[in-house]
Amino acid sequence: MSDYGKASSGSFYLFLSQVIALIGGIAGLIIFSAYIEANLTHLGNISNITSIYNFNTTGIPAYNASNLVAHMPIALIKDMLGAFIVLVVFGTAVGFTEILLMVYGWKKLSSFNNSDYHTPYIGSILSLIGFILIMPSAIFMLISVETSFISLQASHTLPPQLLAMTLTAAIPIFLGILMLLAGYIMVLLGYWRLGSQFRSSLIKAAIILLIISVVISLFSAFLPLLPQVLELISVILLTAGLYSVSKKAKLMEGQPVQSA
Repeated sequence: MSDYGKASSGSFYLFLSQVIALIGGIAGLIIFSAYIEANLTHLGNISNITSIYNFNTTGIPAYNASNLVAHMPIALIKDMLGAFIVLVVFGTAVGFTEILLMVYGWKKLSSFNNSDYHTPYIGSILSLIGFILIMPSAIFMLISVETSFISLQASHTLPPQLLAMTLTAAIPIFLGILMLLAGYIMVLLGYWRLGSQFRSSLIKAAIILLIISVVISLFSAFLPLLPQVLELISVILLTAGLYSVSKKAKLMEGQPVQSA
């Protein structure tokens, strides 16, 4: 395969990873909404809780939080936690597929231009390791919490091993987040270089919008939906830009490679 053929192939795998992310995100929202809607009847039990504890807009109930949780309907708690577990399991499958495609895409681009794309290739590997650390631990933590609520409902006490289980899961999650963040920054740098080398304004605009959405999310209390909207637009632009670069690189086969 020629140099620009590698660039075309690598960009196409990155394009596929973004398509998987888009489809997976939409499917995840549908699955989560359907799961909640299917169990929505249990939410009616909340009125029983508010009547028991005399909730109103001006007063605070005399019962502590653990007492309130202990009397919450176990079906409601199980349904909500079950919905999150289903969503996390689905997100794990989608995310793992997305990152694998991204790793392979950056590997191809690194073989095309190692000086510019080796860093995002390493970043994609870091992201994969971080993801592997986070997702199983998150599932374990959610299942532990669900089990603890069942114990709380039955005996009005939390199992003594809950703290140990939570800390056990929290350590790899924290390490995974650090690795995922470092890898994410390195990958963004690679996307910017790719947009520069192939003169893709779509990719550059996507990265700029993504950075803006991260900055705005720090003030999400005032602008709760804007970061999500900008992020969605960014993903769409990035997907279109990667497809365009893949096609452009295919047409440039045989030409001398130009650095970013």
